[in-house]
Amino acid sequence: MNHEDKIFEDIIRECFWGDYSYTPDEIRSNLNSGDEKFRLFLFSKIMNNSNYPSKYLRLLFSKIEIKSFFSKELLNNNQYYNLRKKLVMANVLGEDIEIRELTWKKK
Repeated sequence: MNHEDKIFEDIIRECFWGDYSYTPDEIRSNLNSGDEKFRLFLFSKIMNNSNYPSKYLRLLFSKIEIKSFFSKELLNNNQYYNLRKKLVMANVLGEDIEIRELTWKKK
C-alpha cells in the first residue's frame, strides 16, 4: 500500500463510517476526474467527520478550491462545525481569524 492509499484508507475510516463503500482507487479516480460534486462531497465529509481536517484538505485540495467550497456551503448553525471551519481557515488558508472560543482569558 502506497502513502496515498494509506491517506485514502484513513479518510474512508474516519469520514464515511460505513455509510458508503468507497475504495482508495475509487476516491483517487473521482478526484482525478475533476468531478466538482464529488470533490465538494469529499470536502464536506472531511470537514464534518475527520480527526484531521486541515491535514487532509491541504493534501487533496488547493487553497482556491477550499475557499470556493467554503463559499458554496449552506449556513451551518452548529457551533462545533463553525469552530472547525475557523480553525481550517486559519490553519490551511492562513486567514487571520479571531477564534474567541480558543483565546486565553484573564482570571
